[in-house]
Amino acid sequence: MTSSRLLATFAALLLAGCNTPDLPSELASIFVEAPNFSSNSSRLEVKLPVSEIVIPVLARPLVAAEEILSTTPITSGEPDLRQEFLLVQLDRRAATDVMNYSKEAIGRHFVLVINDSAVGIMPIDSVIMDGNLIFHVEKKGLSNTQAVMDISKRLNIAALKLRKIKEAEQSR
Repeated sequence: MTSSRLLATFAALLLAGCNTPDLPSELASIFVEAPNFSSNSSRLEVKLPVSEIVIPVLARPLVAAEEILSTTPITSGEPDLRQEFLLVQLDRRAATDVMNYSKEAIGRHFVLVINDSAVGIMPIDSVIMDGNLIFHVEKKGLSNTQAVMDISKRLNIAALKLRKIKEAEQSR
C-alpha cells in the first residue's frame, strides 16, 4: 500500500548518494471504500483495530503519504456527546482529487491507513471542498482522546520527515 512516488523518491535519493534525511517509519495513506460493483482484484479488505469493522477499499490510495501536510486533534459533536477526531490536512493536489472523488462517493467512507493497518474512518456525507478530512480513529489499548493524540503526533513527525526529503530532492 506504500506510494510508488514516495518509493521512487527514496530510491533516487539513495542512488544519488545524498545524505538522506531520516526516513519515516510510518506512512499514512487515505483509501476510499470500494463500491459494490468493483472487482475483487481491485479491492482490499481492511479492519479497524478496536471496533473490528471490516471495510473493502479500492486497492490504490486516493491520497499518498507525501500529500498529507499535517494533522490536528479536534473536538466535535453535540455538547453532551463531544468526541475527539483527527483533522487531516491535504496539499492542494490531493485536496482537488478528494473534491472530485467525493462528488461521486457520497455514502461511502474514506479510510485512514498507516503502513498496512486501518486506523480511522470518515463518512463521505457531502463534497469535500477544502482538503480537510475529519477521521474517527482507533488504537488498541488507548482511549479515543489518547488514540487521536498519539496518531496525530506520529503522522506529523512522518509529514515533517517527508517534507525534508522533498526539499532535499528539490535542492539537488
